[in-house]
Amino acid sequence: MENSRNFDPFSLVLGILSVILAFFVLKHPGFSLVAVIFTIGIFMLADGVLHFFGRNKLRDFGMRSTGFITFAAILDIVVGVLMIAMPRTFGMAYVWIVVAIGLLVDSLFELWAAKFIRLAGKGYYWFTVITAVLGVVLAVIMLFSPTLAITFVLSLLAFYLLVFGIMQIVKSF
Repeated sequence: MENSRNFDPFSLVLGILSVILAFFVLKHPGFSLVAVIFTIGIFMLADGVLHFFGRNKLRDFGMRSTGFITFAAILDIVVGVLMIAMPRTFGMAYVWIVVAIGLLVDSLFELWAAKFIRLAGKGYYWFTVITAVLGVVLAVIMLFSPTLAITFVLSLLAFYLLVFGIMQIVKSF
């Protein structure tokens, strides 16, 4: 049976737009960061509202206390509103701290998990340990350098958009 591929114009357009957006993020980092912060704020606001109004459904499923969910929903709503209202102050600080602490926690977990990875082979074990230690060092540096943390976030975003765009272009043919 012959495997024929068809041209996918949607993937091509999506890929080209993603590559263009990657270069836009690198060329206009301030605007891009505010757009990312607004997007995060909108999602947090929506998530908080959905969780707040979804509490009754959880009670229907047998959850006795929804106090923690109520607290988390209100916190999401407040943080979302603050990110939308103050993207250049609160929003940037939030992104900086969340990314730095997230990287630190993830890297520390990888170091802990490395003892179990040792069974998979020495090469994989040492690769995990080295990348986890580098992650801890980078996270600690980022905790004391908001500019580095924000630059890291924007660079990751641009890299993702570029790789995704190239993959979509290749996939379209």
